[in-house]
Amino acid sequence: MKRSMIALAGLTIAATAAAIPASAEVPPPPPAVKADITPQKACDDISMSVYFPAYESMLSAYSMRAVNAASDRLTGCAVTVIKADVVSEEAHSDPAFATLSEARAEAVLDAFHARGIRAPDISMDVTPKIDATLPAGTTAPLARRVDIVLTAEPGFGL
Repeated sequence: MKRSMIALAGLTIAATAAAIPASAEVPPPPPAVKADITPQKACDDISMSVYFPAYESMLSAYSMRAVNAASDRLTGCAVTVIKADVVSEEAHSDPAFATLSEARAEAVLDAFHARGIRAPDISMDVTPKIDATLPAGTTAPLARRVDIVLTAEPGFGL
């Protein structure tokens, strides 16, 4: 008797649950068309200046962070042209310092090369230049720099 009452109670609960309509909303089915969510990388050209202490050709920690940040922005881009122009107060005062200007440009290019930034077209201008924005005779760090322009396009550089 007990078993039949338990069975009857179970059937009653099952019948009642089937008779009550579902009160929760059913979410709509997913779209049939697949979504194309590919990230679009902006491969913009980068212009930057790398500054040097007087009579030095070694990159500072700040300059290395700037090179690293520029390299990170170019991840997934193909660099096609690298242009390096050296502005040096020492170069215009003594021709023997032309090798210092060349060493500064090489240090910047080597730093980019170490980060995987290479280009088929590299131009380097180490001719003595006087910074027109600074007064004559100024020995400011702004007059000891390598101005670099990296031209990039979408693609994968190797």
